[in-house]
Amino acid sequence: MPTLNDLLVKLHKVKRQNDGSFMACCPAHDDKLPSLHVSLKDDAILLKCFAGCSTDKIVQAVGIEMADLFLKPIATAPAQSPIIVTEYDYKDENGKILYQVVRYLPKSFRQRHRNGNNEWIWNMDGVKRVLYHLDELKRVTSETIYYTEGEKDADNLWNWGCIATTSPGGANSWRDEFADSLLGKRVVLIPHKDTAGLSYAKQIANSLTGKARELRVILLPGDKVKDVTDWLDAGGDAQELSQLEQDIEVLFASDKPAYRQIDSVVQWDKKIDSLLLTFKAEKISEERTGIHARVSIFGQHESLSWSYLNIERREDRSSLATAAHSTLKTDVQYAKDDMRKDLDSFCAGLWEFYLSRYVPEEMSGDETPKPLSFLLKPYVIESGGTIVFAPPGRGKSFTALIWLVSIDAGCQLLWPTQQRRVLFINLERSGESVKRRLGMVNRILGLPPTRRLLTLNARGKSLNDVMPACRKAILKYGIGLIALDSISRAGVGDLNENQSGNRVIDALSSLCPTWLALGHTSRATEDHMYGSVMQDAGADICVQLSSQVKEDGTLGIGWEITKQNDIGFYPQKIYALEFNEEGLKNFRPAKTFEFPNIAGKRPTDIMTTMIEFITNRDSGMATASEIAAEFGFDRSNVSRLLNQSGKFIETKKEGKAVYYSVKV
Repeated sequence: MPTLNDLLVKLHKVKRQNDGSFMACCPAHDDKLPSLHVSLKDDAILLKCFAGCSTDKIVQAVGIEMADLFLKPIATAPAQSPIIVTEYDYKDENGKILYQVVRYLPKSFRQRHRNGNNEWIWNMDGVKRVLYHLDELKRVTSETIYYTEGEKDADNLWNWGCIATTSPGGANSWRDEFADSLLGKRVVLIPHKDTAGLSYAKQIANSLTGKARELRVILLPGDKVKDVTDWLDAGGDAQELSQLEQDIEVLFASDKPAYRQIDSVVQWDKKIDSLLLTFKAEKISEERTGIHARVSIFGQHESLSWSYLNIERREDRSSLATAAHSTLKTDVQYAKDDMRKDLDSFCAGLWEFYLSRYVPEEMSGDETPKPLSFLLKPYVIESGGTIVFAPPGRGKSFTALIWLVSIDAGCQLLWPTQQRRVLFINLERSGESVKRRLGMVNRILGLPPTRRLLTLNARGKSLNDVMPACRKAILKYGIGLIALDSISRAGVGDLNENQSGNRVIDALSSLCPTWLALGHTSRATEDHMYGSVMQDAGADICVQLSSQVKEDGTLGIGWEITKQNDIGFYPQKIYALEFNEEGLKNFRPAKTFEFPNIAGKRPTDIMTTMIEFITNRDSGMATASEIAAEFGFDRSNVSRLLNQSGKFIETKKEGKAVYYSVKV
């Protein structure tokens, strides 16, 4: 009596379904995607072609009778009894069968050959191994030969008119003597997209190098596609395979770490089937004994192990890999030696990648230079560093706080600003002091007193101490500007030494492209900042702060830009801070000559004086007569400058009086 197996072996692309039924290609029409459903009900085999073929045509195409569909159900057979689904013939050059690979359901494979009595012997003792479809391969000259992993994939390509082969036994079954059968051929490898499949393809590629006329690879697209059969079942067209070909080097590129820089961390994410491994390195530095780094290994985003080690020492790497592998929990086949090899690869190219961040490049000048971008004009430039310096107690901290809140809030009350998230690194005063001052600054800027400013309070600590915390905060909150109060707390050593000065600037620049720092002056002079000239050299803008206190307690602060990169000349500005018993109550531009001690330090040329006079007026306008009367200048000279210097613009007329404003 016929069995279900007798029918299944006559069909192609048989695949068992979860409910125990089968899908296969319908023999009654040109079926490239399985559309025939085969199932058992009671004592009968049920056939349904979703393309519309009748059962009579299907039975006729298979070569059986309708009566053969009525049989004893396979369900009465022993549970999990294997069923032969397909027999793959391996032939010699002349077409003689040497052996078979037999495929079962549930999925498994066995190999057999015939003895002298034409009986099947279930072993391969003394049998010569050859490639699948060897007799057809010998007749191929210029055509492409696709090399797959498994006979089913190869046959599916043959069904599409392609030439394909494989070796018996799947992954790890390649033998170097197989390469002789492909001598001078054009070979395209189509590996399974898993660790074993890619390793198998690399072995074949190495063996065929120098023997195959041309060697290419196809890494099939699609997250759920593992092999050629999956790709075809998902709608792939074998005629389009040539468009998917890539250089064979792509196959080996997956072994090389794909480094990426995330803040100060160098990272490599490696996917191994369903396992995600992540290697991270930070605190990378060149020491006397070699390259050192803090290396961490993660599996599925969970920390496996870490160590601060000399990455050039094999013993250190091996110890870390062993520790990480011992805590790895996964069903994916990934041996301890694999972990060691991956860590070795990560460490081998780490220093070169770290240095590659800074390489020369061919740069061309801007055809149309863009205007400079300020976060707070003209004192804080985007992607630049600003240092404000003055003796202690002259208003530096209040100045910084007013600037920072203006930028953080995008407040345009006193200066043109661009809003950016700010981090204030407070190493000078208590958190309570900052909180009190912040409330005052918020009020004078017209903001709610309780408005928050992201602040790291670490009085008594150095910048070095808080650098890791700053990096995390900058990444977490998307910081666009950092401010340090003050440079003297940087913790880099003697600030008079050039190396220490460079370290301060390097630390700030590495944290954030745009930064503001407060510095002190020496006891001997207030004209320059205390410490190495390297601090000034590393900043884009330096602002000297001068102050004067009036009898009523009003504090005058003059801001004079003493160094500027690319921003042009900006005259000194003087502002007044008014206090009451509760603290700061007002902040405003100072009146002309309100603070003569500060004003005496300003340039006294007529142009600068005119600009400051007009700017400081509440109306922002003045006539030539008003300016001449205020300062005793010759009116004709004033009028000429107003009309011809390009610094001013006519604003309005009242009778014969013409008013001018400063041109922005």
